[in-house]
Amino acid sequence: MQKPGWLGAIVGVMLLTGCASESRVKVVNLDQRHQMYKTEGCQQAITNTKVYDDMKLARIVASPVAILLSGGSLLLPVLATNAGLETLDHMEASSISVSCGGPETSTEDMAMEVLKGAAIGLTTSTLNVGGAAGAASK
Repeated sequence: MQKPGWLGAIVGVMLLTGCASESRVKVVNLDQRHQMYKTEGCQQAITNTKVYDDMKLARIVASPVAILLSGGSLLLPVLATNAGLETLDHMEASSISVSCGGPETSTEDMAMEVLKGAAIGLTTSTLNVGGAAGAASK
């Protein structure tokens, strides 16, 4: 059974719109007029955001590949690793906000965002594995 093209397009859009790390999103939304924005601590935190951008991009590329090549057996370890890295990214984003004069993100809000990301990751990974299995059986 062939999947409709629109399903692949939706998954592709979901993946592409999620390319920015939470840290990068936080930096983009900082108030550059705040007095703390120009401080060395804030500027260093902004510079460190590149690491989280690189990790996010690597996860977007490597996770589906690892799951597909393993036939789905790495699904849970990949999801757990991604959730851990996403948690670190959210913690760093909160730290950036505080360093630059913004509010701290609550633990509850971080947990909800990480859970949402994990649910999306599970959905897209399951679709990818199912699609690969269906294509391989033809």
